[in-house]
Amino acid sequence: MEIRNRHERIVAAAPERVAALIADFDRVWPTEIAPAPRRQGPRLYDAGVMLWEEFDRPAAARAFRVVRPDGLQAEHWFELELADGGTVLRHTVEGSAAGRYEAIWRERIEPLHDLILEALLDNVASAAAADG
Repeated sequence: MEIRNRHERIVAAAPERVAALIADFDRVWPTEIAPAPRRQGPRLYDAGVMLWEEFDRPAAARAFRVVRPDGLQAEHWFELELADGGTVLRHTVEGSAAGRYEAIWRERIEPLHDLILEALLDNVASAAAADG
């Protein structure tokens, strides 16, 4: 099953400021919904049922690939685009789910992902506004 999911928000701040905020998950992650991904070594993050590897992706401010579980093959990344009044912050997930992970993605992971991403975007916008 193909996976494609996108969230975006215009943040009233320069791209450099937004990039600094998304680099700091401890500051902007909505921990009231789920724990922030925990660093597990160089460029590896424990994200609950998934293990992410951070990698360099052209035009992405921050990017990860899912390296565990085997049933999920996906990449997700943040992009920044200059816009009137600020910066468009976009998060995209693309990949595939196989076997039992088709239902797990649809029923558990994607709904939680949507809640987390919308709250994360709210937190980035609030932090940018507070920093002036």
